[in-house]
Amino acid sequence: MSFSTMYVGATGVVAHGDKMQVVGNNLANISTVGYKRADARFADLMSTTVAGASAQYQSGAIQTSQIGKGVGIGEIRSIFNEGGLENTETTTDLAITGNGFFGVRKVVGADVVATGASHFTRAGNFRFNNDAYLVDPHGYRLQGYSVDRETNVVSTSLSDVQLPYEDVIIDGQQIRQVRSDPKMTSSIEMITNLDALASDLHTSTSNPFFAMLDSYNGNLSNASTPFGDSPPAYSSSLNIFDEDGNTIDMTVYFDPVSSNTISNATPGYSYWEYVVAVPGDNDGTSAYGTSSAGLMGLGVLTFNGSGELVNHAAYSLNTASGAGGKSLGAWQAATFDEEGHPQMAMTFGSNGSAIGTTQTMSLDFGLNSTTGSWVSNTGTPASVGVNANNLLDLANEEREVRSSTSFDSGSATIYQNQDGYSWGYLQNTSIDRDGFLTGHFSNGQSEKFYQISVFRFNSEWGLRRVGNNNFVATEASGNAIAGKPDEGGRGTMQQNTLEQSNVDMAQEFADMILTQRGYQANTKVITTADTLLNTTINIKR
Repeated sequence: MSFSTMYVGATGVVAHGDKMQVVGNNLANISTVGYKRADARFADLMSTTVAGASAQYQSGAIQTSQIGKGVGIGEIRSIFNEGGLENTETTTDLAITGNGFFGVRKVVGADVVATGASHFTRAGNFRFNNDAYLVDPHGYRLQGYSVDRETNVVSTSLSDVQLPYEDVIIDGQQIRQVRSDPKMTSSIEMITNLDALASDLHTSTSNPFFAMLDSYNGNLSNASTPFGDSPPAYSSSLNIFDEDGNTIDMTVYFDPVSSNTISNATPGYSYWEYVVAVPGDNDGTSAYGTSSAGLMGLGVLTFNGSGELVNHAAYSLNTASGAGGKSLGAWQAATFDEEGHPQMAMTFGSNGSAIGTTQTMSLDFGLNSTTGSWVSNTGTPASVGVNANNLLDLANEEREVRSSTSFDSGSATIYQNQDGYSWGYLQNTSIDRDGFLTGHFSNGQSEKFYQISVFRFNSEWGLRRVGNNNFVATEASGNAIAGKPDEGGRGTMQQNTLEQSNVDMAQEFADMILTQRGYQANTKVITTADTLLNTTINIKR
């Protein structure tokens, strides 16, 4: 009897000692990122039946009577309640708010897998390593879905999250750069107010709507404009970009058309001719080195008596005609883009050498054709003469919210923009709630690189701890189920944030006190059983 009692007490001492170790480990990890506390639960051991069916000793009792054999650890369960969130200054510090785990791939040593995640964690303290992989402090690579940089289509296969770098040699040193490809300009918007009181500075008795073309000379040297000392009434410039991302200074020159030189003008209407040009050195066509160098487009803007834009006659250069841009016969009715804005074409170059292919650009002054057409497109600048009715007329014109005007308040550019950009270099990254890793470049562009995956399990309580804040899947947990943030019950991402340990110090101290008392009580069982044994031995004395 006393020997069995001592054994029972010993099991209690061992069990409470094990639980104290669990409590101590929780407290040791109270500051560990993403740590999940463990909870030890006891279970009794087998019992000896002393009465009833199958009793070892029959006492005549009908009901089953048993004597216990002690206690042991029944289970040590991981508690996956979400820990508190701490803000950090590092973009790649991540927390999952809600259910799920980050998946990481071990790449060196045991437990290496070829693809996909080998370990799972709630600790989101990731950094980019020398090879541009997003890794945890132990070099395990974060898993996600790559995003096509051109189409933005998200892959369905998991891979290591990595920045799309390229090796660049600068000053003899190999440097890894993440670059954004340039985009050539395809759309230009320029909203102006053209002073209704401005004077016509370029006149022509035969072609008053295109008088500036007579004065244009793109081969002038040491001149601020291609009009020499006789600039038009107003001009506005902005930078556009060629196929290689080179910056080109494009200027639109405006000059009013005197009503005294034209016929069939609508009463109260005013007309402004314009010429679009770039510096002659940027011309990549045969016009380089001639007076036609740099010419891109020309046209006429028509304003009603209220100063509103009501028509835009636009002409593009027909290089197939063989005539130079200074000839009115070389110009034809412009085509339209998908939004109903007239287009012009140009082959850019450097000192006569073409860069890339011919570049088509739309020009938007705030008026479009909803059908992308002219009422009649048979007219050319050469056939207009002095007759305003011969100008191209937009079919189904629509004035936009932002539109050019002609008020007597001085000429000014209200708004201008274009859609091209040069090469860009990665400046920083961000990660949104949907897990998209986005790069932000020096050219103002942003690109999605990866969508970080979130993993779930049929039973997360079946996961096995392997150290370094990591878990691995077991038969009890089932295989990892990969998915995207905020889908299928998964949580969302939060950057500049780390999930803290979910250990509650007050609760652990309470468990520590109870465990200590249980340990002490079981030692008393052992010492008391020892006293009983001594008493039994002393009976013979």
